[in-house]
Amino acid sequence: MNAQAPSVVIYVNGASCADPGTGGGGQSVGELSAHQLVEATQLRRRFDPHKVHRQFPERWQRYIRSQYRSLAHVCQVFDVSEKTARNWWNGTTGAVGGHVAVAVQEHPVEAPRMLFAAE
Repeated sequence: MNAQAPSVVIYVNGASCADPGTGGGGQSVGELSAHQLVEATQLRRRFDPHKVHRQFPERWQRYIRSQYRSLAHVCQVFDVSEKTARNWWNGTTGAVGGHVAVAVQEHPVEAPRMLFAAE
């Protein structure tokens, strides 16, 4: 049995540094510069996905209140019930993926900044 080591891909500032064995043509982990490793570590520290998840209802509430004038407007744009719109407006719940996609389509600059930016 010919077992191969798993491939490793590290993303540094949005660009992948893939193991050359993957055919990606990138750098192997051993070839990453110290600067690239520091940047990748800092990026991970700035973006904590668990923190974003915990804060998402509050982030979604700020987005909804800043971009829409009323619950009826939220219902219309996102095709949700008044109860759902009210929960969003009050920060009780956040949205699911499909609604976030609508938000990004509606406000391609503001939505990602408000919903995902490191604080």
